[in-house]
Amino acid sequence: MDEQKRIANAIGEGLYHGKPGALDEAVDFYQKRIYNLSYRFTGDREEAFDLSQEIFLRLHSRIKLFCCGTDFNAWFMRLAVNTAINYRAKTLKNPSRTAQELCDDINPCPENTRDHLEQESLNCSVNALLAQLPKKERMAVIFQTWEKRKVKEIADLMNTSVKSVE
Repeated sequence: MDEQKRIANAIGEGLYHGKPGALDEAVDFYQKRIYNLSYRFTGDREEAFDLSQEIFLRLHSRIKLFCCGTDFNAWFMRLAVNTAINYRAKTLKNPSRTAQELCDDINPCPENTRDHLEQESLNCSVNALLAQLPKKERMAVIFQTWEKRKVKEIADLMNTSVKSVE
């Protein structure tokens, strides 16, 4: 078992058994990954922050559904995906943002270098394209492209067949 998986499973066990500070450990370990997933899903920094909080709250309230001894990372990421889908359906009147709305969220850095502006433009284009995908396809792209997950793992996380992920 690799080190990251061992740490994730230890965090899951600690959460399940009510270890003091276990939720803080989970936040420290998963914060960046959950925020990135949330941002890629929502395309908005503030919404991504809200969604990230919602995911960690859901983790805290649903930890007793975790089966100790199983892969905590897979369980938690499935919880995160389901929470993201439910959050999107619950909080947004318009489930997919327009390209212009996504571009409006970009805050260029003060130096406004050409490279930075080109990168921001590329980010804007990618986010606009992601926003046009249906929710489940968007999640599959995020998992495969940014999280470098294998097709089988994505299918397991999304509770779907390998064929539908391919």
